[in-house]
Amino acid sequence: MGANIVHRLGGLLCLAIAAGFGWFLIWQPLQQAEAHVPTVEYSLKAFVLVPFAAVFGLFFLLVGNSVPYRNVEKQNLTPAGWILFAIAAAVSGLAFWYFKTRFAELGYMDGV
Repeated sequence: MGANIVHRLGGLLCLAIAAGFGWFLIWQPLQQAEAHVPTVEYSLKAFVLVPFAAVFGLFFLLVGNSVPYRNVEKQNLTPAGWILFAIAAAVSGLAFWYFKTRFAELGYMDGV
């Protein structure tokens, strides 16, 4: 199997991880809050894992290994990797901000 196919399958795996963890660790607590459950718990780690898995998974699915995102010899990110990192960090921050704002609108003070 070619390296490009392996990267694309890895992208699908990352997207599946993002969907699964997003469903159970972000979507379900939000649904519980909208149903006015007295106590809702969620994990802050989900707001890092899900966006990063989604952004990098989409990248790997679309481009495979044709665009290098890291420099193996120097063990650091290339400009493409830093752009992906910045996008994932922005999505992470925006998702958490939306989540906290939505919780406040529903009358929850802090669900951590």
